[in-house]
Amino acid sequence: PQPNKTTTTKYLIIMATPATKARAISLYRQLMRGARKMPTPNRENFVVKKTRMEYKANLGLTNLEDIEFCLKLADTNLDTVLVQAEHLTKLFEDADYQGEERHPILGATTSCKKD
Repeated sequence: PQPNKTTTTKYLIIMATPATKARAISLYRQLMRGARKMPTPNRENFVVKKTRMEYKANLGLTNLEDIEFCLKLADTNLDTVLVQAEHLTKLFEDADYQGEERHPILGATTSCKKD
């Protein structure tokens, strides 16, 4: 049978200490919130899918060192997502970026320059 959210949470409790479980859940939620800050649906979907994939792949970890490494990696990924979201949002909102008009969401140029 497919594991549901309750089964997954119970499994995490068995395999991780309460502190690492709480940290993992907190980082997961922060990454999902960070994904919503991305300026395009494609970028948001990429962050969501990658986060889910990584968490599912590491769900069965039992070695505390491996768990700590994954938590540090998730923390680094969170920082990266937040910085990218802020930077890309500003970039897409700047119509004068590199002297070309850009679509506010897609970032594609809306006018052509001839040399």
